[in-house]
Amino acid sequence: MQWDPTLAMDVPELDEQHLEILAHLHLLIDAIRRGCARDHVGSTLAFLRGHIASHFTAEEALMRAVAFPDLSSHQAEHERFVRDLQDVEMDHQRDGATPHLILRVKGYVSVWVREHLFQTDRALAVFLRTRS
Repeated sequence: MQWDPTLAMDVPELDEQHLEILAHLHLLIDAIRRGCARDHVGSTLAFLRGHIASHFTAEEALMRAVAFPDLSSHQAEHERFVRDLQDVEMDHQRDGATPHLILRVKGYVSVWVREHLFQTDRALAVFLRTRS
């Protein structure tokens, strides 16, 4: 998935974080595909998970600050995804960079990020624009 300007929320900090998440997701997929060392894939996955968790914290703080009406459902999506990403990380720790792992990263993680940006975060962006 590539960055698309229509994904911009017009919140520079969050837009930059989205760009970084996409970049690190590409690095993770590339590291798995190239058969990089287990430690390298693991550290890339851990960094991505940490960066995503930090981003979710910032995004949720913004939603609270502007009284975003769908905060609880948006936050629930974040929580489920963090748990799922932890499961992916545990799978990697247990089994390494298997074909199943790359399918899970490309078929679930990438899809979730794309759908979340295009739908859930877009709703937040629309809300923020209507408040300005």
